[in-house]
Amino acid sequence: MEKPFDWKTLMAKINELIKQETGMDCIVEGGMGPQPPYPFFTYQVRPYIPIDITDNVDREEFEAEIDFMCHSQSANEAYTLGNQLRKLFETQSMDYLGDENDFGVVDTGEVESSDNVITVQVERRTEFTVRLRLLDTFKDKINTIGDIGINGANLSDKDKYK
Repeated sequence: MEKPFDWKTLMAKINELIKQETGMDCIVEGGMGPQPPYPFFTYQVRPYIPIDITDNVDREEFEAEIDFMCHSQSANEAYTLGNQLRKLFETQSMDYLGDENDFGVVDTGEVESSDNVITVQVERRTEFTVRLRLLDTFKDKINTIGDIGINGANLSDKDKYK
């Protein structure tokens, strides 16, 4: 059995483009390690949303959502940077990245405040959701018919019968 979709590789490429275009770090929400200096982005992936028009397993098209959050010490900066990141997902640079990595941006949500009573004492946050359509790399290793023959002729070698 082949491996399913590789989120680590995809997010590394998306995060590289985010860093290149915004100059800011983007890390997984709730990850281990030190917090980057303000401002910075975090993300959380909802990795599989089935598309009802398909029932295949090999190279299946599916959708996923990524919630991005901007962390800042200023509410205005959090809104500005959140919108900058949201717009990045609507640019040609992201389209090129998607073409190279078998994904497309389906929808980008609106940037909204995600402050709460506890976090507002330390930071200001905004968030939005990106919906992607992806192509899974999974391929089932099933036994297939190797050769087909009729009356001694091997039909699997179709180039001989043109």
